[in-house]
This record gives sequence, structure tokens and C-alpha cells, in this order.
Amino acid sequence: MANDLWTTVEDAVLAALKAELEAQVKTLATYQGDWLADLHREDWRFPAVLVQLRQSRGEQVTLGSYDLNLEFTVLVMVRHLRGEAAGRREADGVYQVLAGVRKALWHQDLGLELQPLNLIREEPLFSDQEFSVYAALYGTSLVQDL
Repeated sequence: MANDLWTTVEDAVLAALKAELEAQVKTLATYQGDWLADLHREDWRFPAVLVQLRQSRGEQVTLGSYDLNLEFTVLVMVRHLRGEAAGRREADGVYQVLAGVRKALWHQDLGLELQPLNLIREEPLFSDQEFSVYAALYGTSLVQDL
């Protein structure tokens, strides 16, 4: 896994989200762009869930062993026509999709040699009369021997 860690983790996160949210979301993908700039330009179908790997950090434990800490963000994007509150609270709104993300990821190891994923925070990023976008930041770690 260490040779292609980011791809392996991205694929495992997508698989877990797909198993839980497939009937609920219309776009499920990895994405590393500027979502705010692309919100009106991309051909995303809504509700959309995008996975962004944010960073990995190494912390030396022994001479040849490191803890590798990974963080990623799950963006939940909902387009609503019934107003901002409906986009958050109604069926297939942000809150319901975030609950599915939690169910799929929180305290899961995704079948990999990782510490179970921990939810660091969830927060609103953008909201107007058309879109609501929330982020869920998750972290995990693994031991990397050199």
C-alpha cells in the first residue's frame, strides 16, 4: 500500500461511500480543484460528494519507523430550489448526506492497514439560495517502516 498510498486510500474511501450513498447521491468522485470556482462550471449532478486528499505528515517513531498521518475532506454539495433551509434539512439535504458519510467512514479502517478513521470536524463552507456545501474532515494514520 505504501507505494501508492493516496490512490489506495482514495479508492477505499470512494468504495465505502458508494456502498452507503449510491442511492442518495448523483456524483461521487475524487477532486483536487477549486470547488467554489467550479461550482457552476462542472457537470456535477447533485447531490454531489467529492473526496479531496489534503495532506500526509510523517512523524519519526524509531530510527526506521514513522507514523504517517493522512487527512482528507469529504465535500457534500447540494443544489436546492426550495430555499437554503430545505437544502440542509429536507430529504437528500446536506444533513442527511453527512449522516451517511459518517456511517460509511467514521471509525472504519476501510479494509486497509490504517487506524480507524476519525472525524475531525464538519463545517459549512458555502450557502446561498441555490447551493449548500459542507465539509467533513477525516484523519487516520499508519505505521511506515523504511
